[in-house]
Amino acid sequence: MVAKKSGARPWRGMEALLLVIVTAIGVLGFTLLAVGIQVQLKQNPLATVPAALLPALLVGASFAGIHILLRVRRVALEPILLPAVELLLTIGLLMIWRLRGSSGVWQQLLRGFIPGMLLIAALILRPHWIELVRRWAIPISLFGLALPIATALFGVTDETGARLALKLGPLPAIQASEIIKVVLVIFLAWYIEREGREATGRARPLFGWLRLPTLRYLIPGTLFVGLATLALVAMSDFGAVLILGAIFIGMLYAGFETRIFAAIAALGLVLALLMGVVLSFTWQVPTVIQYRFLAFRDPWSSQQIELNGQPSGVTISEGPGYQIQQSVYALIAGGVTGTGLGFGSPEYVPLAQSDFIFAAILEEMGAVVGIAVLILFAILLLRILRIALLLPPQQVFERLLLTGIAIHLFTQVFVMVGGTLNLLPLTGVTIPFLSLGGVALLVNLAEIGVALALAQRLEAEPL
Repeated sequence: MVAKKSGARPWRGMEALLLVIVTAIGVLGFTLLAVGIQVQLKQNPLATVPAALLPALLVGASFAGIHILLRVRRVALEPILLPAVELLLTIGLLMIWRLRGSSGVWQQLLRGFIPGMLLIAALILRPHWIELVRRWAIPISLFGLALPIATALFGVTDETGARLALKLGPLPAIQASEIIKVVLVIFLAWYIEREGREATGRARPLFGWLRLPTLRYLIPGTLFVGLATLALVAMSDFGAVLILGAIFIGMLYAGFETRIFAAIAALGLVLALLMGVVLSFTWQVPTVIQYRFLAFRDPWSSQQIELNGQPSGVTISEGPGYQIQQSVYALIAGGVTGTGLGFGSPEYVPLAQSDFIFAAILEEMGAVVGIAVLILFAILLLRILRIALLLPPQQVFERLLLTGIAIHLFTQVFVMVGGTLNLLPLTGVTIPFLSLGGVALLVNLAEIGVALALAQRLEAEPL
């Protein structure tokens, strides 16, 4: 169902105003950052301002283009999604410029932002592509599953020994773990739509109230997740494993009745416990996980790290705990209002431009902006779930697709912010729209494009 023409203009007008405000914030932020850096270098404060304004203007023009496209398509709903995403992107680009300079920002723009915005435009113009995704869910799923398997076997090995990227000739490296998360969402949405009703109808009673589907309905999803998990473990990408598990559990909860989900969850818990007992005797916990847990427990510990059973001469504080220490120091240094753009020391935090960008934001922009970022993510997730709830009940695939997207975004934010503040062990995932990472940004923008494409099926009047 297409949005009513009469309601499109007022809501898009509010969106236009918000986009102008966000673009102005970006222009001001990049100007202040360029001036601040030049002042510290005791050089002409205005020398780098023109070059610094280009990213802000490009981002603003791109979102303005999507806004005009939505007006042309007479889409009335969701005037908040685009401004929220632009503001998050602007904050992330500011910190990337601060930490990696213009080269890092243009890498983010060229590898992730521009392709992602083109994909959003394509999804808005061709919303029926989502139906094609549903029809081609099996080939898409097999291709997506093949990527992490190929990466585990032939991927590029980094300095830690992990294989996190697949290099195909002259093409940029592909982060297979980012793609498999979305592919899992597509597969589960398709499978639950296809088999969910029949599985519910044929579910057998289990301990009275609980009902358990027959085994054949549980095998495909479990097999898919299991193969993807094994590939990610071989890649040493354990953060992606955690996100896959959250997507799997969350979409099962959304797709089945509570009594069926509870039975599946209980069975899964029993199997997980049995597997845990078996692994405790047969599997050596990877060194990287051991180090992360030790660092989480006490990042300032003077306990020496052992390699192959021998003391390495490096303590937890000097090794895996150092990153967490610097993140905590950044939080303390930033306080409520921050040190100011360009006047902090976020470069002391390892991987501050990617995994720990939230720590850099807290130091130079303060807890006020940090809390605002979390509120923006909450708004973003609620608006996506709102579209899912407003879609007609018969559009099961589309509703589950949006639910999986929301779970994906929420889990990434929850896990990485928790790790940054040492509330959870580190997992090495990026924060959507903020962290440096081309494929990750492309995937996240594509998810927003799906939400805007599906918004075209709704009535113009908001509920």
